[in-house]
Amino acid sequence: DELTSVEKAAIFIFLNHTCFNGLYRVNANGAFNVPFGKYMKPMICNAELILEDSRLLNSVDLVIMNGDYRCVGRRLARRNTNFVYFDPPYDSDTSTFNNYTEEGFGKREHVRLANVFKELDKKGVKVMLSNHNTSLVRELYDGYNIHVIEAKRNINSNGKKRGKVEEVII
Repeated sequence: DELTSVEKAAIFIFLNHTCFNGLYRVNANGAFNVPFGKYMKPMICNAELILEDSRLLNSVDLVIMNGDYRCVGRRLARRNTNFVYFDPPYDSDTSTFNNYTEEGFGKREHVRLANVFKELDKKGVKVMLSNHNTSLVRELYDGYNIHVIEAKRNINSNGKKRGKVEEVII
């Protein structure tokens, strides 16, 4: 809590580039709990990329908010000119793991998020969401433009189960 936002960002980048496959996860107490990665020379900082990202993000009228999806509607200033992208913990048809946060993010949270998504859409807010291509996700967003894509995933305790998975952009 005593660190500046820049120091917090630097630590996050360090952890992201040195922990197991760049995974971010916390335990029930809210403490980061990802094991070390096995990297000989991890690239911690790509200064050129960070500076280019900074230039791009500062060249447009942009506000990035990070927080509870249920608060988004209250925080929007201009309904018809906003774009909201949701990147929730992904749903799974085969796994019950949902402990990316201390509260977890299970099926009920996916239903609640879909309701917020739909409310924002009705208000004219442009909304976008990514997730796994699961039966629940397809059901919750039926009627919306659902684009199926393949994404490579390197996070799995079993190396043979790593590879391409179907995701959706809604």
